[in-house]
Amino acid sequence: MKTNPHQALLLTCVFACLTLPAEGADRVRAGQWTGVTTMPGRTIPNSTCLSQSDADAMNGDAKSVQAYLEKIIPPGICKLTDVKVNGGQVVYTSVCAGGAPNVVTTTYHGDRSEASTTNGVKTEAKWVGACK
Repeated sequence: MKTNPHQALLLTCVFACLTLPAEGADRVRAGQWTGVTTMPGRTIPNSTCLSQSDADAMNGDAKSVQAYLEKIIPPGICKLTDVKVNGGQVVYTSVCAGGAPNVVTTTYHGDRSEASTTNGVKTEAKWVGACK
């Protein structure tokens, strides 16, 4: 299976979104997050260290979430729209390099989360402690 060059960027976006908060809640904390992204025929491990300022930004409202996402995924690469935050769930639409719209849904459960996209990518992540 060939990997679309924008698929890797989308995976990065999905993983970043795993650590996004519900509106006004401290759903994410600074530290090391690890996860696994699964797509048809592939499983990719992920790990990221979130600074306190990143966690603070991600713990904001829908505008704050969108601003953070646009910082890590510039609008020239993927356009993000319809960012919605509702309780423990964040949903938004991304369009990368003129491709079809892709809806990303992330749900939070304290120190873990899962995400799925309309193109079949799934990601699970968990907080594992201080950054390494």
